[in-house]
Amino acid sequence: MSKQVIVIGGGVAGLSAAIYARRSGFDVTLCEQHSIVGGMCTSWRRKDYLFEGAIHWLTGSSPKTQVYQMWKETGALGDNIKIYLHDVFRSIEWEGKILNLYRSINKTAEHLLELSPADKQEIRRLVKMVKLFTRMQMPVMDIKGVKVQNPMRMTLGSMLKMMPALPIFTKMNKLVCNDYFKKFKHPGIRKLLNFIPEGYSASAVIFTLTTLETGDGGYPEGGSLAMTERMAQTYKNLGGKLLLNTKVNKVIIENGTVTGVKLEKETLSADAIIVTQETIAALDRLFDTPPNDAWLKKLRETTKPAVCTFISMGVRAQLPEVIPEWQLDEPIKYADKKITDIGFVSYAGYEGYAPKGCTALTTAFMGDTYDFWKKAKEEGRYDKEKRELAEQINRAFCRKYPQAEGNIEVIDIATPLTYEHYTGAYHGSWMTIQGPDDKMGNYPGVVQSVRGLYFSGHRIIPPGGHPSALAAGRMAAQMVCRQFNTMFV
Repeated sequence: MSKQVIVIGGGVAGLSAAIYARRSGFDVTLCEQHSIVGGMCTSWRRKDYLFEGAIHWLTGSSPKTQVYQMWKETGALGDNIKIYLHDVFRSIEWEGKILNLYRSINKTAEHLLELSPADKQEIRRLVKMVKLFTRMQMPVMDIKGVKVQNPMRMTLGSMLKMMPALPIFTKMNKLVCNDYFKKFKHPGIRKLLNFIPEGYSASAVIFTLTTLETGDGGYPEGGSLAMTERMAQTYKNLGGKLLLNTKVNKVIIENGTVTGVKLEKETLSADAIIVTQETIAALDRLFDTPPNDAWLKKLRETTKPAVCTFISMGVRAQLPEVIPEWQLDEPIKYADKKITDIGFVSYAGYEGYAPKGCTALTTAFMGDTYDFWKKAKEEGRYDKEKRELAEQINRAFCRKYPQAEGNIEVIDIATPLTYEHYTGAYHGSWMTIQGPDDKMGNYPGVVQSVRGLYFSGHRIIPPGGHPSALAAGRMAAQMVCRQFNTMFV
């Protein structure tokens, strides 16, 4: 009789873990509290508009990468899935000019040199770093002690190829982004490069530009929702059991071993459990006595959550495919914050995101405003605060694009509480901030104090993101295979 594996959470990590475990011969049940799969990797419809809530550029969208192989194995991507690779990655207005970051680092450098010849030396350093970093990519390897049908290893050649980039990576990882930007004399260049949330190390900027340079980081047709639905279909085609609208209340542990989970109306038995719900929230919610492994304690104490307020807007007007970030005449104020610049991702170039002649737009205000929104909810001001924020955004956008006046049909605001409600994530956080000198490396995932209990998800491979969640799910499935001496497929 096959061993029973329960996966808690139907995001990218949960779907990955469930697919690989099922393909390796286990009886797998995937429990997802929401009515759809995807977790943080999701899109949603409001009226006639589809809003992309997660993927803006996807690492591993290029077949040249190892990560692509995992996306393909799980059904997320494939030869028949179109990948959009737009030439302009980011655009801003600066003193009457439009400044662009292009996919090609050489094209970006040429553009920036025209703007600021005085920054020639630093621009050349940037180009050199990006080209060195193209030798690096997210490795996909097998865990120790697991039998694997098709092993994935990092070759000596790959390691030697990466060596020249490591000293520069170490140096950039010790710098906060803002300290790196100060190396450029031109304030417009500093602003253009400032697309990484506050607190991250400068290596995040270089890695992103490198992803673009290598032809990776595209946008898959259909976006997040279509991608995770393809993963769910792969899982179901393998004979996996998917339970939507199913919240796991407790993980049952007897004599130091998992035996199952408690749902609202029934109990499911299990020989192994993979928890892919956000780790900190899961520790507090799923256990009478949370496991106390040292790595779990460290994860809880050191995690710096990346949080945002996400705004989606549907406009009954044909707007440009690229909308440069601009400085506001009047700052947008909310949650003791002052937004002085705003930019939108336009989906004017994609079919199915808006009715003909209309445009779907999204933007995000970064920063942990969880406590503000929670207090507003408790005091009955939550909807009022969202309306006031929406009105400020409406006014700001219409001043810039008069054709939108009276034609904004939808402004949808997802607060950190929205993310918490649908995913259960701590502070509604979708990534971990990787700051200067934060050590790179994975958390073990396996709980030594409880046999058969594993954690997966974006916290396990900081700073997170969809590729990290994908790899963490695969890793958890391998851990289950190792426990039962089963071949990983």
